[in-house]
Amino acid sequence: MASKLSESELTQRERQCLAWTAQGKAVADIAVLVQIAPRTVLFHLENARRKLGAASIAQCVAEALRRGLLS
Repeated sequence: MASKLSESELTQRERQCLAWTAQGKAVADIAVLVQIAPRTVLFHLENARRKLGAASIAQCVAEALRRGLLS
């Protein structure tokens, strides 16, 4: 039941956190880079995971890349 999400259906912050994750950054590193709390990074990653219907953050990154949602 994979839905078609457009880039606009992931928020800018969700895409930003996913992009850093795709580059191998840890949650704590992303928090420093984006200047938000680590818990907030997790919040954005989990929202993106749910929206893309992924079972894990790793699968979420792969799905976002496959759909061309990360630049």
